[in-house]
Amino acid sequence: MDIFDEDIFDDDLYKLVVAIVQRGYSDEVVFAAKAAGAKGAVILQGKGSGDSERKFFGFKIDPENEVVLMLVKEEIVVPIMKAIYATTDYHSAARGLVFALPVSYVTGMTHIRVEDEEEQEHKEEKKEEKK
Repeated sequence: MDIFDEDIFDDDLYKLVVAIVQRGYSDEVVFAAKAAGAKGAVILQGKGSGDSERKFFGFKIDPENEVVLMLVKEEIVVPIMKAIYATTDYHSAARGLVFALPVSYVTGMTHIRVEDEEEQEHKEEKKEEKK
């Protein structure tokens, strides 16, 4: 199998939306993103290495973050990012950061394609019922 065999790669354009928030706020990110059209997310635990070191009784406390990754179609990136930012901007307790990265090739997203086809069929059935 050729690695760039067109049959295994989705031809839609996708972006990787990345949200980094304080520990405990990833559920809010996922909820906001799903309300804006995202299908799911991956949550990773992270540890910051910036200048925001804190001490408690002389012990160093490393800032702990959660990183939320979502692979979404390009046309819904902006609404998803706006929803996440409205929920977890840097001024909130979540102190969130959100950005999107381009994705060159995607495979394994067949569940999204099936959901899109089912949604399209459902819309067509409703149109037929109205006639």
